[in-house]
This record gives sequence, C-alpha cells and structure tokens, in this order.
Amino acid sequence: MLPRRSEKLALIHLARKDTALDDIAYRALLMGAAGVDSSAKIIAEAQFNEIMLAFENLGFKRRLRGKRLPLRDEQIGNLATRRQLYYIKGLWELASRKQDEKSLRAMTKRIGHVDDLRFLTKKAASALILALRDMCWKVGIDPDSPARSEGAKEAL
Repeated sequence: MLPRRSEKLALIHLARKDTALDDIAYRALLMGAAGVDSSAKIIAEAQFNEIMLAFENLGFKRRLRGKRLPLRDEQIGNLATRRQLYYIKGLWELASRKQDEKSLRAMTKRIGHVDDLRFLTKKAASALILALRDMCWKVGIDPDSPARSEGAKEAL
C-alpha cells in the first residue's frame, strides 16, 4: 500500500494542473511512467516516484509552504530555456508567411517532434532556431540586425 496516499494523489493532481496537461496527455503520462491509466490505481512508492519524475521533466517543481518559486533556466533541466522560446517566437514573427500558432506548432512538430513549444528540449529548440534563421535569410532578413524591429529605420 502507498503510504500517505491521499497527500501523494493530491500532489499528482496539483502537478497535472500546474503543467496544464489535458486528460489524454495526463493519462499517457501515467501509462508511460507507471503503467496505470488512473492515479487511483497507483499502489507502489516506485510508481509515484516515476510519475513525479515525469512531471518534473515537464517543468513541475514542488512548492515550499504554498509559495511559488520562480523557475530559473538551469532548474528546468533538459527543456528549452525561456530565452530560446522567446527567440523562436521572435524569429517566427519575422520569417513566417502565416503568422499563426497553428503553423508554428506544425513546424515545431516537424522539427522538434513535440506538439507544443513548451515541451521542446534544448537540442530541439536549437534545431528549430537554426531552421527559423535560415528562413529569415531566405526572405532577405538579417536575424542578427538590431534594426529588425518594426519601429526601426531602414539602414541606408
């Protein structure tokens, strides 16, 4: 039997809410990590630990005394940093013809093999950044130029 079962189940549900997983993704995480399709079927401490490790890989951090601690880039582990995600979105606005989220998600799926930007690894984010930089160069935009913002004047 799982000791302190109700507290651990509450923590799993808090992690689900914090990582904003929908029902299908949540059940896939449970099945992949512990071999169960519902948190009510968790019977061993090892299953709970594997599930929490999976949530931590998605960016979940346990809170201390109800206070939410801000995550630093190095705390997230192998996931893409906030700077990488910000840079990806900026390059996307510069280079894409269709500047909608659906197209960005399709490119993320094609290059990073994940459904959403927040699940990108650092390596996949770097590959996506390189692809977006290539797109910028192909449309004639220098991604390194400080004059690339909308309000900047054209260089003479």
